[in-house]
Amino acid sequence: MIKTLVVAFSSGALVLALLSSVAPPLGGNEASARSCYSIWAEAQKMGSHYRHRVFVENDCEYWLQCSLWTDVDPQPPVMVSVGPGMTEHGETSGSSQYSDPKAFGACRRK
Repeated sequence: MIKTLVVAFSSGALVLALLSSVAPPLGGNEASARSCYSIWAEAQKMGSHYRHRVFVENDCEYWLQCSLWTDVDPQPPVMVSVGPGMTEHGETSGSSQYSDPKAFGACRRK
């Protein structure tokens, strides 16, 4: 039984070591910024189509530079700068048939 536990522990340690060697390192700017901002999308009806906007609310104590997109319009991402305590948005589509876009984004300390 002890031998089984040692093998299981060794296998787990090996998997953890492999994952940590493949995963990209997080810089302090990206890691600390993740906990203090939120991103969401809204669709505004414009006649027969929808305008998609992705919003960023910055609760950090510093400026953020954000790259925003939706599942409907992933490329090119929209870039916005957001000041501390502010909310900004970027328009990802001016003419879409989809009424419920999903927001995605990444922000880093500016």
